[in-house]
Parts: sequence; C-alpha cells; structure tokens
Amino acid sequence: MIIPFYCPEGHVLKLNQNGASRLIRFEEAVGDGLIRCRYLDGDEEVVLVANGRGGPRGLLTVEWMIAAFHAGILVDPQYQAETKRRREDVLHLDRPACEAMDSRVGWRYDWADAALRDGIVKTEGAAGLWIGRNDHGGDKPGARSLLRWMADLKKYGYRIGALVSTAGREKGHSPLPDVEDRLVHKWAMRYWRPSALNGRLANKEEAAAMVYSDWRELKDLGVPFLSTQEPSAETVRERINSLECYSTYASRYGRPAADKMFSPSGEPVAVDHPFERIFMDGVEWEHSVHYLEKLKIPVAKMKSTIAMDAFSQYVFPHPTFAGAFRPQFGIAALRSVMMPPDLTPEEIVEDPEAAMIYALPSDVMYDRDRTMIPPRAVPGAIKTFSTAELAEAYHHDAKSKLENYHSFVKASLAEIPGRILGPRHKHDIGYNPIKNTQVTRAQYVALVEQCRRQWNTTPKASLGERSPMDVMKAFMRSGAARLTDPKEVRRTFASTPKKPCIMTDNGLVFDNVHYRFNREGVGKALSSNYHRTSFAKRIKGGAKIEVLPRVWDDDIDMIEVFDEVNKEFFPMWSTDPGYTGGLNRWEHHIYMKELRVSCPGGTKSRSRVQNKARYISERQRILSGLSFRDREKPIEILEAEERRLSGKRAQNPGCAQVPELGIPTVIDGGKREDTPMPPPQKKEEEQSERPEGADDVRSDPSKQIAEDLGDAEAIASPSWDFSAGIDDNDEEEDD
Repeated sequence: MIIPFYCPEGHVLKLNQNGASRLIRFEEAVGDGLIRCRYLDGDEEVVLVANGRGGPRGLLTVEWMIAAFHAGILVDPQYQAETKRRREDVLHLDRPACEAMDSRVGWRYDWADAALRDGIVKTEGAAGLWIGRNDHGGDKPGARSLLRWMADLKKYGYRIGALVSTAGREKGHSPLPDVEDRLVHKWAMRYWRPSALNGRLANKEEAAAMVYSDWRELKDLGVPFLSTQEPSAETVRERINSLECYSTYASRYGRPAADKMFSPSGEPVAVDHPFERIFMDGVEWEHSVHYLEKLKIPVAKMKSTIAMDAFSQYVFPHPTFAGAFRPQFGIAALRSVMMPPDLTPEEIVEDPEAAMIYALPSDVMYDRDRTMIPPRAVPGAIKTFSTAELAEAYHHDAKSKLENYHSFVKASLAEIPGRILGPRHKHDIGYNPIKNTQVTRAQYVALVEQCRRQWNTTPKASLGERSPMDVMKAFMRSGAARLTDPKEVRRTFASTPKKPCIMTDNGLVFDNVHYRFNREGVGKALSSNYHRTSFAKRIKGGAKIEVLPRVWDDDIDMIEVFDEVNKEFFPMWSTDPGYTGGLNRWEHHIYMKELRVSCPGGTKSRSRVQNKARYISERQRILSGLSFRDREKPIEILEAEERRLSGKRAQNPGCAQVPELGIPTVIDGGKREDTPMPPPQKKEEEQSERPEGADDVRSDPSKQIAEDLGDAEAIASPSWDFSAGIDDNDEEEDD
C-alpha cells in the first residue's frame, strides 16, 4: 500500500489526546488507506481512533493522519528539531581530523592556546594589545574572536574540536520542509530499491517526475508546511547521489556489481604461523601438450589443483593433470597438506626433513567451485581443520599469494613452444600453438614440479630472506604442528549415501559394486545388529541388516561400514579388484553406462574388465581424429587409467610415528579398524590380515605396464592394448 507521505517502518510519533501524550510506532500500511500503529508503552496495543463524530473506533486512516498532523494532535518529535550534539561529535577528534573538517581550526587553536598560556587579561583592549605584539601564523584575529575561542577551549577541556566551526546547516540535514524532505527521500530510495508494485525507475529524471506528481497530490489535499514550489529535479538528483552505497547499489544492480564497486580486495586476515591458513585454487596452464613422445598428438592444456600455506607461502605437492577439474584432485591437494608427502626413498635420504612437512591446518580458503571440495565432504573436513572458508567472489586477489605463484610458473614456462595465448596478448598472426606443441604430458608435469621446488627453495624478502621451505622446517622443528594418524585424515573425506544399504552374509552392493571380503567384520556386525531388523524384513537362511557405508569417490575399491551396536567401522573390499582397484567413481559411471549399451544384462566381472579395456582402446584409437577441444574427455579417461596402473610413488610409513615433533591431535569420530590397504582378495585364498606397511599386489598388477607408464624416462608405446590377454571364451562364475 502506497501512502502519500514518507513514514518508515518503526518511526516514532507523538499522539496528543485527552490531555495526555503517548508515543506510538508506525508498523505498516495494511491497504485501503488503513495504517496500523502500536503504543510504545504498556502492552503495545494497536492504536484505534474514532473516524468521525461518534463513529466506531478503528485503525488509523491516511485522511485522519493528515488532519491530525494539521491540528497538532499527531506530532513528529523530530520535526523541525534542533541539531543534537554537533559539538560533542567533534570533540574527540585529533588535529588532522579537525582540519579536514575545518581548514582554519588549526589557526584558531594556535592563537587561542598561546593566549591562554600567556594568561592575558580577558578584556577586549588587553586582547588587542597582545595580538599586536605577537605573531602565531596567518592573519591576526579580532580581539572578540580570540576571547570567544579562549572561552570555548576552556569550556571543553582545551580540545581542538571545540573550535571546529558548526555554523550553517548540518551535513545531511535537508533545508526542505519535513513533508517534502520525506517525499524526496521516498522516491530517491525507490530509485535504488525497486518495488514489486512500481518496478524499476529508468533514470533520475523519472524519480523527479514522481516527486512532482505526489507533491501536487499533497498540495491538492491541503497538507500544510509545503513550499510554494515543488522540489527541483536537481534536489532529487543530489539526494539520489547522496544515498549511493553498497546496499543501495546492490539493490539496483545486483550484489556482484556491488562487490566489485565497494568490497575491499586482498587478503582480509593476517596470519602468525604456518598451517594457520591454507589457500586452495585450481589453475589451467597455458601450453598445449602431446599425448606421448611416440604419439605426438596435441591433446589438451594441463591443469593443477594447488594448496599453499598463507604464512610461509610454501606450495604443497599437488596433482597436475589433463582434463576437467574434479573433486578427487581437490581432495588430493588437501591430503598433501595433512598427510606425509609421497616421496621416493632417494628423495627421503636426500632431505629427511622434507618428508615431515605436513600438519592439520586451522582454516582452509578454497575457490567457489564444487570441484575443489565437494559440498558433501565439507562437514567431515571441518572435523580435521577448524573452518572451511569460501574465497571472496569476483575478487581474484582474495588469494593473492597463490595467484603470484600461478604467475611465477607461467612466466617460468613462457618460452616453451605451444603456449596458447588469449586475445589480449600480442603474438604473430601466423602463430599456431597447436602445431608448435613440443612437450608431452609427463614432461610438462615434471616442469611444473621443478617450478614448485624452485619457488619453495628461493629466499623471499617478505620472509626475511628465508625460503618457504626454511620457514616450514623451522616450524616443524618447534613441535607446534598438530599431527594425527594420516589414515584418519583419509577417512575424513569419505561420504555417506542418503539411503541405507542392505547387508547380508553375502556382503552388500553399492553403486553396482559388490563388497564382501571381511568375514570377521561382517559376521560381527550381522550378529550384533540382527535383532534390530523387523520380522517383516528378515530373510530365511541368512541374516540381513541395514547399514550406512562410508564411501570414497576417488577409489571405489573399498568402503567402510559403521556397526551401530559396537560403535566401530570395519572395511569391506570389492569382489572384483581387477576392475575396481584404484578406480574413481567418475570412471566407474562411464564404464557402467558403456556396459549397459554394449552388454545388456552382463553381470560377470570379466565382462566389466573386457568392456573397460575395449572402451579405453577405442578412446586411444579415435584420439587423432578428434579436434583439440574434443580430446579432453578421452585423454582424461586414458590418463586416469595410467595413474591407476602406475603406482610408482613409494609411501613413507615412518612419517607419522614421530610424536615428539608435533602436537598429537585426535579427529572426532568413532573407533575404526585401521587397515591401510586392502588384501589381494583372490577368491580361492583365505583372507588374512596384511602386516603394516606391506605392499598391495593389486596396486601394481603389471610391473611392465607400470614401468612403461611411469616417469619420463620410460615413455609408453602408443600401441599398447588394454584388452590383450583376455579371451572372450573364458568363463567365470557370476557374482
């Protein structure tokens, strides 16, 4: 409901009735010219008045309020009020602040202060003689002015703010009559904050036209205290300009535009020690790369998901890959912060302290992208680090230190042929980065890693001529790092399905994968939880319970199941390790979709392996016939299979067993059986517990393939066939 005067919600008015005055608060305009107000005293009952002589009492109306205001029955306590505490508002200011408000206040203060220190007689004649004999800068003041300044200084405790001029209209106080001032303010706010009823005002001139229209209506109604002329268009324009701030700008143009206009940029939080704040971001590098040395097909630009310590600027080991950003790479970057780094035995011997640079961070700021940390993993992640914070949107320098590292790597690799430049960069007209590509994926990963190590070992002026590596090593020696079992960190990033799964003595099925191996854990859970299953849901000849598994998207080979009665987790492994070993969920969904198309009803594990091998070989075969942009998804599939088969990095099992170098930290969670890697899982063998630190034979099913697909020294031949050695006539029992 639009009312012909400006009265904001919550505004206080004074109602003079029956010889008494009561304060009332404007609440809302309810429609049909009715207005709801409440008394501020008592029970805050609704204000009811008689509309007409002897008429029934009801809500206030617009006509009654105008008439009551004209008769003095309804009064605005702030109407024509004198300025309040203008002097007190400036008494606490120092000299520079006062001089910014009044350029001559310093001149007044110097003369008045000198006169008070000399103790002159406070008469006009004595003051005039003293002024003639002294010079304290600027023009000589009048005797009466000097005496007035002396009195003001003494009155307000000799503070310079006492001499700031308060003459004239106070800033922000309109010279317009109160009714006209509210009318102008109403349409100025309507310009910035469009209403659903009136919509958006096209420009400031339209707002001035609406002010004139409402002013004419008020004039026709006989509202008192109006000027002889309507407020000018310039008055409306200046009022609109004076109201421009973050909230009004966001209301008219949207919050992103307001963020760009008003929000501060840069890093908002200061840090005092390493691991207090971690920056995370994804970056796409600038070069096209070949698939292999022997198959020189430009396939994609490489990407990285990177984590950096905000205090030391140390960049943790990070994945560099071809293809799209996916959650497993963000989780891998986070694990490199909180778990021992994957180093070769030779690297550990060369620099043992480098293997100890990991700890639990206090805060992680990551980019506003679901592929950094998936939303379902955030609740578990904050059990490990205290807070997860989204970077400020539309401000690339919210993580400026990490952006500097991106620029450092790009500048270091700028001279490599095959650099893909944007339209803003100058380059030769005939330059073709795709044809000029020279480096392979493996070589580019090695180059990025070299840049990371160079960054970490280069002294920086901001660190007192120390390198990020030196700062991190000193912190780890101090014993202030929070450490925990790395295997607990891995469990932190698991997710739980929305619906429970059915587990029987034959295991359980989740996402079309059969998990069964762990006889001890399954038997204990079935025995302890069977009584909780209702008789209607039980089956004959076996036990059946509902469980909530904990699953990982970066490796679907193992899950953990929570035993509600025993309050512990136990692992379960896939019955098809040849297919699921090291497989991520994104790959699994692609292969299952292809299996449903090519082999309807196929349930044998060999069908999955055969289908996956055919699919991968087909992606490699058609790679050269695709355009550069269309090669990203096939190369992502091929690269994921290479990572799964390689297993070239050695773990460092001794890193977490140094309690004297850190603060032991327990992550919130239930007691769980701790098996770092699944056993071989051959059906004809008895399952036995694998000793701590033992190698998992499935992580390297073919040493020859692992050697071929490993480091840059051994580049794989492009003719390898994933389906080699598989006979379609072989039979296998169904799962």
